[in-house]
Amino acid sequence: MANILLVYEGTCQNAYFSAIMNTNACWKGNSPMEIFSDESLRIECEEDEVYITVLRKGYSLKSLEKELLNFPRISITKFMVLKEALELADSGRKLIGELKPLAAVSLSRDMMEAKLRLNCTEAYFNAEFKTIADQIALQLQELGVEHAIEEDVLRSVPVQKEAVIAKGLPPRHGSDAVICYFEQSERKPAIREDGTANYYDMNFIDEVQEGDWLGEKIPAEEGVFGETLTGDPVPPLKGKDKKLLYDKKTVKACEEDGKMVLRALCDGVVTFRGGKVSVGRHLVIEGDAGPETGNIEFDGSITVRGIVKPGYSVNASLDISILGELGISGFKEIVSEKGDIFIKGGAFGQGSGMIKAGKNIYIKHSNECSLTAGGDIHIGYYSIGGILKGRNIFADERKGKLIGGLIEAKGRVQAGIIGNRLERKTIIQIEGFDRNTVNEELETLLLAYRKRAAEMEKGKKQLEIFEQYINQLSDKQQKQYEQTLSLFERQMEEIAVLDHQRKILTGLLETKGEGEVSILQVAYPETQLQIKSQSRKLDTSVRGTFYAVRNSMHFE
Repeated sequence: MANILLVYEGTCQNAYFSAIMNTNACWKGNSPMEIFSDESLRIECEEDEVYITVLRKGYSLKSLEKELLNFPRISITKFMVLKEALELADSGRKLIGELKPLAAVSLSRDMMEAKLRLNCTEAYFNAEFKTIADQIALQLQELGVEHAIEEDVLRSVPVQKEAVIAKGLPPRHGSDAVICYFEQSERKPAIREDGTANYYDMNFIDEVQEGDWLGEKIPAEEGVFGETLTGDPVPPLKGKDKKLLYDKKTVKACEEDGKMVLRALCDGVVTFRGGKVSVGRHLVIEGDAGPETGNIEFDGSITVRGIVKPGYSVNASLDISILGELGISGFKEIVSEKGDIFIKGGAFGQGSGMIKAGKNIYIKHSNECSLTAGGDIHIGYYSIGGILKGRNIFADERKGKLIGGLIEAKGRVQAGIIGNRLERKTIIQIEGFDRNTVNEELETLLLAYRKRAAEMEKGKKQLEIFEQYINQLSDKQQKQYEQTLSLFERQMEEIAVLDHQRKILTGLLETKGEGEVSILQVAYPETQLQIKSQSRKLDTSVRGTFYAVRNSMHFE
């Protein structure tokens, strides 16, 4: 390349040497070329190597560093040699560095990024832009880069700093599969515009008919190829597939409009067991449960659209919903072994009616009934003279009343009003718990949960591998796949159980202290409170919260 004659603003005494510092030329003669000299030292280049000769002491390293700023192509690679040469000043010629190229282009390992470093001053770069741009284009061509760099991009490159001047086209990775399922109704009262709860209107059982939509999967995308700066294709990552979890006996999967859609194989209620959507057995009594039906026993869920007549009972393994507006009176028993119970119109037990749920009870009102729940009891308006037993018992914070009878809970009782103006004896007993013990149980449970989750994730990845080649599996591999799938489903069920237990423990820890009675409106005299081992009988009306900490009762 032709030498360019340009004198730096520094102390360089020879324009030819200055040009060497600003171009990719190097000295090829028989003797060294002097770059810089004064009475103290001399710097020379030879075959792209930089030498120093120090003639006398007194030239500081700091002064030399400042002087070298005028020669950006010089790279000091032997710092200790330079330092020693300045200190000794023995007139010996010592190798201290090398000449850097004027324009250095490099490609990243993945060929997706080109970087440029300009080893010159900004003034020189602007003056000789065309020549330098040609050098850069030549280097890019030698590196296999097919596309030219725009002039405005090159002009924006800062000197003496590495800057990115070109990037390849990255691949667009495929989106992961998207899964959505039927969203079950939340079991809580509808809220009116004034903020009060309407226990007449609760979405309790989600009924579906054969062919109804239960979920779908939008498949993972393949993605779009990218391209390196050298023109090679860059494959995208395919989106991760996700497994639709459903009960194959009651739900079918079919392809519709490019999606995998889940539909009910039969009429019933939507349930999720072990993370899988299914259609549970559902018995619907369009009228009343009574002489026409006899006592009802059913393995599944039951909906009675009318009432349960005096002397009759309803038993189910899962949920029970009794929707008659008038409520039930004189019934024998309403029992759900593993589910929830919802009685829209309330219950008059006449001193013997029993309502028992494996999980929660939701009821508008209860009069002279026995209510027992493995979970919580939710009362809309009142309970009078009943025996209530549950993990927590909640009556509506505005209108909910607990009057007379015995109310027993593990963690908390909350009501708007307890007792009445006639000072009817009302007994509330909180078993309570030890907070430290519950925290320890929760920590142990979370460890087990994380362990199961890790095992399940491992199984999920194994299933994904099998399912990529599902039509090519040998008999042995098919058996391994079925075993892995069976194990995965068991792990899903275990995770669901652990998660249910987690919710119970965290619910207890939300209790104030280690047992709580919360009175949101008023509690009348003759209300007897027992929290853990501490008892108190109210002699005056109060409003507030009683709670226990260790072996003492507090009020606020």
